[in-house]
Amino acid sequence: MSEQFPEFFVRLDTFSSAVWYRNKAARYRLEGTRCTACGATFFPPRTGLICPHCHARAMEPYECPPTGEIVARTLDEMFPAHGYGDYLPRIMVIVRLDDGTHVMSEVMDVADPAEVQVGARVRMVLRKHRREDTGAWVYGPRFVLEA
Repeated sequence: MSEQFPEFFVRLDTFSSAVWYRNKAARYRLEGTRCTACGATFFPPRTGLICPHCHARAMEPYECPPTGEIVARTLDEMFPAHGYGDYLPRIMVIVRLDDGTHVMSEVMDVADPAEVQVGARVRMVLRKHRREDTGAWVYGPRFVLEA
């Protein structure tokens, strides 16, 4: 918040069952796409889009590796956004997966946020993501530190 924007800007998403169904593989299996022309990988999936590397439109489903390394981290402890109040502070990270694809997500199951450092190895797990307006849980890929 600032003097220019004194009120919170609330982002309201409309639910689309068709979009939800089409994106379930990305949510539950960390499935992205790979360009068949040059081999570049993308997450989230870029179905129907042009590859920024070779300008081809030939994309195929690709299951990203479930492990990687943290390349950036930050704590989100400003205020509990709607549906996210159960897990504060949120440890937001950018993970470089073992194939080089970058994914923005959260690190879960950490007692002290200081344990999460750049360079730490992580693996993907399926966890509760947030609550819908109806109170139902939405699940999605999150990361935990490798032992």
